[in-house]
Amino acid sequence: MNQLVAGLLEIGAIAHDDATLEAALEDLADRFEFTGYAYTKLLPGDSCVISNLHPDWLKRSRKYDLDRRNPVLRRAQQSRPAFVWSSQEQNLSEEDRSFFGCAAQFEIRSGITIPIAISNGAIAALSFVSPKPDLTTHEEIDPIVASSAVGQLHARIEQLKVIPSMQQPFYLTPKEGTYTRWLSLGKTVEDTADIEQVKYNTVRIALAEARRRYDLCNNTQLVALAIRRGLI
Repeated sequence: MNQLVAGLLEIGAIAHDDATLEAALEDLADRFEFTGYAYTKLLPGDSCVISNLHPDWLKRSRKYDLDRRNPVLRRAQQSRPAFVWSSQEQNLSEEDRSFFGCAAQFEIRSGITIPIAISNGAIAALSFVSPKPDLTTHEEIDPIVASSAVGQLHARIEQLKVIPSMQQPFYLTPKEGTYTRWLSLGKTVEDTADIEQVKYNTVRIALAEARRRYDLCNNTQLVALAIRRGLI
């Protein structure tokens, strides 16, 4: 597995565009007999996936991710060192068995995941998945080198602005969009209510609903996300 990590370090150095990076990850997965790869960024309200796995699986797994029912990503959020996982693990819950049963339809039964901490308390995780019921490794993964490799990959993806294979849907109602735009221009919630000639609570509740929908902590996050998605 440390040879896999060494390959990741090379990708971070040579990838100069979307196509090169994705092709290199696919080649690396194939070289080590994996079904494919999935890079997931779990940022509140703005999660995304870059992967060569089957589009139907990406749609299904996205639903699991949003509902926090993906056992692999749950573990990635709880523990930073790289880890190997399998559908054959003991003491799986019924919910986890359901996840792996669905994944098995797409030749996903085990794999290795390397999570890292990124900005704003979020995480990114790179997984290589295998059709084997149990993935055995004969060497310990160096956690520092593995984290460094995925950290470099994350930085390269951010730099290249790689288009995600799957991204969390994001929308604002006309009222939410209007109120968020005023906030982006430096207005307060009270200012916005005065400008739009509505009650303070009307603005406050609309913004709170938008934040709740995407699990955001405050209006600053909402404004930043709306700007990133080009809605304001």
